[in-house]
Amino acid sequence: MPLRNTADAWGLVSRAIHWLMFALIGAQIVVGLLLEDLPKGSALRGFAFDAHETAGVVALLLVFARLAWRASNPAPEAQGSDLVRRLAAYGHAALYALMIAIPVAGMAMVDLKGHQVAFFAWEFPDLLPKNEALARGLAEAHETLAWALVLLVAGHVAAALWHHVALKDRTLARMLGRA
Repeated sequence: MPLRNTADAWGLVSRAIHWLMFALIGAQIVVGLLLEDLPKGSALRGFAFDAHETAGVVALLLVFARLAWRASNPAPEAQGSDLVRRLAAYGHAALYALMIAIPVAGMAMVDLKGHQVAFFAWEFPDLLPKNEALARGLAEAHETLAWALVLLVAGHVAAALWHHVALKDRTLARMLGRA
């Protein structure tokens, strides 16, 4: 099983980062939905927010690692018609944009609330002056973008299944390591 991508298949590194990010982002969505239901001032709430922030920073670092890997290790040739390949390219660009915008909005929101963004046992320094109104706007943007990502991921999964079931090509098999 090659580490690098080939013209016909995704390599182990690309697949590992893809599925790790899928799991991490899925967990982030679930935790994000539960955060506000935790008792204010509780240790559990503090831990959950710190874990959510840490995972968000990890997701952001992973997306940059994924982009760097992809730049140095070209993707396998896309399958389907010109229109399908173009739609896939737009979809992937939107996924990357959201995977960057969501954690950046979240980090800025935390900073604007006057808190420091947690990253494991370390905290980012304050970069922005406290501004509750802007923080509320970024909280809305963070949530809206997260829901947009959920919808886009659902479309991504549907497209992969469509490739597999309707087109009967190797798109899904390549990401599963069965190419």
